[in-house]
Amino acid sequence: MKKKNKLNRGQRKRLISIIAGGSFAALGILFAILKIELISSLCFIAAGVAAGVMCVTRAVRGIFSGSFFDENTLMTVAAIGALLLGEYAECAAVMILYQVGELFQSIAVGRSRRAISSLSALCPDYANLVSNGEELTVHPTQLKKGDVIRIKAGERIPVDCVITGGETSVDTSPVTGESVPRDAKIGDTLYSGCINRSGLIEAEVIATTEESAAGRILALTETAGERKTKSEAFITRFAKVYTPFVAVLAALLAFAVPLVLQLTGAAAFGEAFAEWSHRALTMLVISCPCALVISVPLGYFCGLGNASKNAVLIKGSTFMDTLASVNCAVFDKTGTLTRGALCVRKVETVIDRGELLSLAAAAEENSSHPIARAIVLAAEKKYVAVSVTELSGVGVSAVLEDGRKVRVVRPERKTDSTAVEVWIGEELAGTVYLEDELKRDARASLTALKRLGITKTVMLTGDNRAIAEKVGNAVGIDSVLSELMPEDKFKAVEELCGDGCVMYVGDGINDSPSIARADVGVAMGALGSSAAIEAADVVLMSHDLSKIPHAIRLAKRTSGTVKANIILSLGVKIAVLVLASLNLVGMWAAILADVGVCIVAVSNSMRLLK
Repeated sequence: MKKKNKLNRGQRKRLISIIAGGSFAALGILFAILKIELISSLCFIAAGVAAGVMCVTRAVRGIFSGSFFDENTLMTVAAIGALLLGEYAECAAVMILYQVGELFQSIAVGRSRRAISSLSALCPDYANLVSNGEELTVHPTQLKKGDVIRIKAGERIPVDCVITGGETSVDTSPVTGESVPRDAKIGDTLYSGCINRSGLIEAEVIATTEESAAGRILALTETAGERKTKSEAFITRFAKVYTPFVAVLAALLAFAVPLVLQLTGAAAFGEAFAEWSHRALTMLVISCPCALVISVPLGYFCGLGNASKNAVLIKGSTFMDTLASVNCAVFDKTGTLTRGALCVRKVETVIDRGELLSLAAAAEENSSHPIARAIVLAAEKKYVAVSVTELSGVGVSAVLEDGRKVRVVRPERKTDSTAVEVWIGEELAGTVYLEDELKRDARASLTALKRLGITKTVMLTGDNRAIAEKVGNAVGIDSVLSELMPEDKFKAVEELCGDGCVMYVGDGINDSPSIARADVGVAMGALGSSAAIEAADVVLMSHDLSKIPHAIRLAKRTSGTVKANIILSLGVKIAVLVLASLNLVGMWAAILADVGVCIVAVSNSMRLLK
């Protein structure tokens, strides 16, 4: 059985130093209880050395590299100061507790990175290349367009390809998150990262590893952490100013205050220095902004990891905050709220329903038009057309084997859905009504969005008003704008952006301008679309609308967690700094506050992975 969460080399070394330091510290406490002060002090010194070797080494490296005020340097100064003041137990405590905090942070960061880097499993280590009738095992990066590969049952698809031989069932869940397997036959496109569940198939490569779905997902995920939020940028700037400021303040406390006390005759310099230097060292321990510097970016990183595991790719933590602020959701209709494929909804006929559909299908069989495909799919094949004539802008006319003439044409009257009339000779035999089916989760997803604080929902479509309003009413959209060209959609989004934070959800191709203009652009089902990945800020790798409420809910949780970490970290540090400057708490309280807050903040961030 494969082991999980195994410690890396650095973490193991840190754990060993903690165990060694803790063992010596335990002996020190034992000898202190037995009143053997010398051996107790030596044990505490040994504990500080054993636990602090890594910290001191990194501090020296940091000084030579110009990082004078990193946490390693501050902790080293505090430990050495405690040692010089004879506070051997505090010296040991500084190093042991600091190492405990660092180990905890390292494990937390490692877990969040694994949540994202696990996507690398989408890319298999090998591919079966068919060359001159022989099967060769090669690395997927060696494949080029036009190559023929063989994919066996249970194997992961190495690159995007089109099936040229065989049939199978494909598990798309690693890429799209959809649990239901998809049947695939000759001519169907397979995307890299999916799994061939059954059957041996051959396929032609249509994209290299970098251009394939899995490659684009990995490239997108790897760059997701590069775009920092305002919170992260603030913390980075804050740490650069805050730590040197506290270090200078500690130096003033240690040297300036005793000097002033001596000059005023209030106390001797040596006596005052012993007291105030201890306060200064305590402040140095408190001043380490570990909890802030680690927990804030870790919070966003964990949020991105959670999203990635659920097939929601967010292009950076900056879009997390924007997504959390969305109050207006705008949707394209076709392919977003609807399935994007017509189906027969109703048939009005003076003859048998099945007979009417079979006659219409015979006339439409060789057409690639969506209406024709829907009719052919719904009909039983009974008749064959011997000749077919296109009626430009109207429909088709066909002569069947039995001599009957069949016309399938658009009705002259207005209808509230897409419709065609079927004529046999000069007689109207019936009307077939078709519609683009709503996605099953469309209404539930919009209801969930409104519960999350989305105050306005809008649908933009190029369809006629009657069809658009029917769809809008069915899913519970607040406002419907119909008969729009792509440029009209762009203008509508632009106007809405002036009233709040707008999210636009589309299919990522015709809607690219609107996706790019919105505060947050979301591409639906963009598995095979490079345009979608480039234009959108958030990419949903499936057509599952419920991913949108999940993404917003996650963004709100992430943003709230980060804010809570900032408030907790700053609040505790300021409180302990004030208490330390007034000599109301010692170094033990400072250490526990620093490490404790760090562990609480990191644990809070880690909850986002669940």
